[in-house]
Order: sequence, then structure tokens, then C-alpha cells
Amino acid sequence: MPDVSVIIAAYNAMPYLTKSITSALEQSIGRERLEIIAVNDGSTDSTGAELDRLAAENPATITVLHQENSGSAAGPRNRALDHATGRFVFFLDADDYLGTEALERMVGAADRNDTDVVLGKTIGVGGRKSPTMYKKSEEKTDVFSSRVYWTLNPMKLYRRELIEKHQLRFGHDLKVGEDQPFTALAYLRAAGISVVADYDCVYWVHREDGGNTTKSVKDLDSRVRVLQHMMPLVAAEVPEGPQRDHLLHRHLDTELPWVLRRLPQVETRAQQEQLVADLRPLFETYYSDALAARLPAMLRLQCHLLRHGMLDELLAVRSFNEVPAADRVFDVTVEDGRAYAHYPYFRDATVSIPDRVYDYTDQLTVRQDLGRLHLDEATATLHIEGEVALHRVEQEQQAALILRERESKDEHRISLDGPSRLAVPLLGAAANQPLPAGTWDVFVALTVAGVTKEARLGSRSEDLDTAPADHELRDGTQLRPVRAYFTPRGNLSLKIGAPAARLKRELKPDAVRWSPEDPSRLLVGGTMRGLAPDAEHLLIRLTDISGSRQEFTIAVDPQTGRFEQAVPLTAPGDWRVQWLLDVPGATPRRATRAVSVPEDLGVTQWRRRLLQFWYAKPLPAGKTKILTLRVGRKSLVKGLLRK
Repeated sequence: MPDVSVIIAAYNAMPYLTKSITSALEQSIGRERLEIIAVNDGSTDSTGAELDRLAAENPATITVLHQENSGSAAGPRNRALDHATGRFVFFLDADDYLGTEALERMVGAADRNDTDVVLGKTIGVGGRKSPTMYKKSEEKTDVFSSRVYWTLNPMKLYRRELIEKHQLRFGHDLKVGEDQPFTALAYLRAAGISVVADYDCVYWVHREDGGNTTKSVKDLDSRVRVLQHMMPLVAAEVPEGPQRDHLLHRHLDTELPWVLRRLPQVETRAQQEQLVADLRPLFETYYSDALAARLPAMLRLQCHLLRHGMLDELLAVRSFNEVPAADRVFDVTVEDGRAYAHYPYFRDATVSIPDRVYDYTDQLTVRQDLGRLHLDEATATLHIEGEVALHRVEQEQQAALILRERESKDEHRISLDGPSRLAVPLLGAAANQPLPAGTWDVFVALTVAGVTKEARLGSRSEDLDTAPADHELRDGTQLRPVRAYFTPRGNLSLKIGAPAARLKRELKPDAVRWSPEDPSRLLVGGTMRGLAPDAEHLLIRLTDISGSRQEFTIAVDPQTGRFEQAVPLTAPGDWRVQWLLDVPGATPRRATRAVSVPEDLGVTQWRRRLLQFWYAKPLPAGKTKILTLRVGRKSLVKGLLRK
């Protein structure tokens, strides 16, 4: 028994057919686990001959069936199902093709999760649009907790046991969408559904000759019949409630707009009235306030007018809706925690449409007009030029920025003085503390009359200067590298580096030697940048093994950062030498850095009194490589005795 039966219904499918079947033959799952059943549905081109040629070359894998034209793909698919022997069935259109690993990955998902239906990621080719719900793979899901129901084409992997148990076949009573009942029932009766979204499984080809069935049908009545068939089917399978509404939402969101767009094009008033009359029973039976709440306000308004047979108002709304979205002008009012769109007939007493029909709360968007980033070095504040506002809302709005760490999801909120004063105080963004290290995504939150809308702060405007802004945030005795940048999608993020000791980054010593003028003094020189005048101090600290300390403040030129300081050696002992940065009020207040051992630092000697001689010498560096000076007095008596 093969693992997969690939079923291909072919009608005048050349030259696409060859690539389609070849893609099935070359599957990584292996031909020994595969059978291909192709049905020539009365083609008038060379489709039949090409199928016979391919079958002759691959007799163990390909079976070809020829029949008179049946008028749709339903007939040949059903006939192939009667011949299928695989554990699974995959329906492949004759003008589409598979990714090499598609069947292996989908069968693996079904076996791994004991699921009955597997959706493989679909990619549009040649300008054809494909479903957009393949954002992530799902091991096991269903139609109620996912968006899988939004794709009802049959190009899925089905467990054949499911098909035969429920006697699923393609119907002949729909001219358009004949595959929807089959796929919907398979979804609803499956033990589970898997989604393979991390591999391009199916390539959905746009035929240059316009031969794709879904592209060639323009019959408005056929589209209405799809709604008349599918809405009762869903109601028969799923009890009234949120789960049924979830599925009905798909049909109102997908099929109904196609019908409504063409309503004004219907030739006569009588035909328009008949169309509305055909649809009204569906709304009287299956439409509810809960279902309406799932729809966008414009579609909800049209459903309300259909439900109540208000043809003139419906045509007026269609005329309003035909204006391109960028040019469509309407206001939005926010009251008591809800937003309402001023679409036609809003609060018009002559028609009395309830406010809830115009509820626009979930559709509110944040309009952003941003320019460039600017870092104020003096105040460590990131300024974002531009302004933000709730689109179409003229009421006064409160604004805040939200910084959310990408991994930990920690967040900090910064209230703004207004929607045009966008600034992040880097030293106080985290509850009056500097932002910790991490990647912080920046969001904007706008509030008016009890409604708050949040969005990533960013803009795809051509005027946006996407150049990053870099800064070193001085946090007491530490440095934090900061980069403000726009992601490839145009959103603002802040990358805060791990804290680094300022002494390590800002201090550049270039001389540690004995003073030529006074051999009892250690001369240290170099540069120290970034010191705050009269507030921060660079020191040298000498620490004896007993714990005694001596500290000497180094005079640093405020303009150049240069210094050269002589450090006196006044007491005997083994003294470890360290740099010290002192920042009053900081936490920690002081930071230290070891003075490295100079390679050429030898022994120095000096005399303090007539017969008192002193010396200083560096001790062996050891693993720490910290300069330690042994300072002591030389004994004159011992020296004479040695001589």
C-alpha cells in the first residue's frame, strides 16, 4: 500500500501538466511510497497524450484514466478517489506543482500527530495570490482555534480512512466552489489538523491563458449559491454559538464581498432586488449580533442593510465604499469606551441604524508621521521627530511610549507631554533607572474617551530617516552602548548593551615610569575622556596587603583629557596600584581598574636623610598582571657588612 495517492484532474492543462506531474514523481518521499492517479477530463489539447507518455515512462507509479468532459473537477476527482489505495490522498491541480519535500513533510506531520488533514504552505506564482494564514506551523489544531478554515481549496493531504468513513465526495450542484463542502466537512470531521508552514509545499500557478477555473467564472448567481449552500452546511454541523460564528465569519468575509462589489453592476433594478431577496433568508436565519461583532464596520453595515432589505441605502454605501481607501473621507467619534465610524446614515433618524453597526473600535489605527532620530548627549534623551495620532479621530488624545524587551517581555511606560513630543529619557526610562541591557521594541499608546490603541512606533514613509543613532550612556561609573534603529519593517527599537566599566573604555594610559626629577615618585600619564567637570574624579589608589590605602587625585585637562601625575611613595610595604573613578552619588560610586605592569619598570632608589636609603621595585606580575610595588628602607649596616 502506498503512503500517498496524488490525484490530478486534468482538462486542457498543457503545458503546465508536465511540470505538475514531474513535481509529484520527484518527491523526496520516494516513488515506492507513492501513486499518481491522473484523470483526463475530455481534454481537447494534448493533455491526454502527455498523460499517456508519462504513464508509459512510469508504469509502476502513474495510472491514467480517460473520460468524457464532466464540466468541473468534481467528476474526475471522485473517479480517482474510487481507484486510490494510499493511506493518504493529496489533490493537486494540473497547473500547480509541489515542492520536493512537500509530501514527506506533510505525511510526517500527520503520522507524528495522528491528524487527518495537513495543510502545506502555498506560494503564489506568476501573480496569483495564495492564502496568507501560513505564518507558523501547527502540530495539531482544529477549525475553531485557528484560521485554517479560511482556505477551502482541496489541495491538502487527507487521511483516506477519514474520506471513506464519511463517504466524502465532491458535489456537482455548485458551478463555483464545488470543493468547499468537501474540504469543510473534512476539517469538521477530522481528529485533528496539522499545518506545515516552514516549507513551501504547493506552488499555485497563475495561468497566462486565464485557464484557472476560479479566475474565469464571473457568474454572480453562482457565488450567491455558494453562500446558500455553505451557511446551512456549517449550521448543520456546528451548534449555534461562537464556534459556528467563527466559520460563518469566513463566508461573510470572503464570498459576500465578491457579491456586494458587483451588485451595482447588475443590469436592472428587478435583478438587484432579486439578489437581495435571495440573500435575506440567510441573514434572517444565521446572522446574529455576536456574528456581526466579528465583522469590520463597513461589511457589518452592508449586512445590516441586506438583512432589512434596504436596497437604496445598500447601493449608496457601495458607492461610498468604491472610493479608494486612501481618498475615503469620514470621521471617527469616540464615546464611552467605543469608537464609531461616520459611514453613510450614521445617526440618521430617517433610517435609524443602531450605533453598534458602526462600531469601529477594533479597526482604529495609529497614524504616524515620523522624521528622524536625535540623541541629546547632554540629557541622554532620544528624541523622535514627528507626531502620532489616532487616525480620523479629532478629539484630544493622551500619548505614551511603551518599551517592551523582546525576550523577557518586561516593559516600561513613559508618559508624553503630547503626541508630537516623542522622547525617551534613557537614564530614567525604567522607573527612573537606566534601561537594562537588551533589545527594547518601542510602542506608542494613544488614549481618548476610554479607548486605548497601541501600535509599534515606526513609519514606512519615504520621509523617514532610517539612519541609526548611536550613543554611550554614562550611568555612574559604567557605560552602556545604546543604538536606536529602525527594523526592516520600519519599527523603532533600542538595543542596550551590557554595562561596561567606564575606566576600561575611557581611560587610555600611555606612561607608567619613575619620575626623572624625583625617583621616589611614580609618574603616570595618559588620557581620560568623558569626565564631568568638577563632579567626577580620576584617582590612583595604593593598597597595602594589610589593607592600608592611599589615594591621590589626578589632575585631568578638561579640554583634552590629558594628564600626567606624580604619585609619591611614602611608606614601606607591598603596594598594589589601581586606577579609581569616583562619581559622587552614583551606584556604585567608585569603579577600579588595575594598573598593568610595565615591561621596562626597574628598581628605583633615593635617600631621605643622611644615612636613610629607600628603594622601590615591581614584584613579579603573576597571573593577575597587576602592578605591585615593594617599597622599603635599605640597611646601611647590612650593606657595609656585606661589603
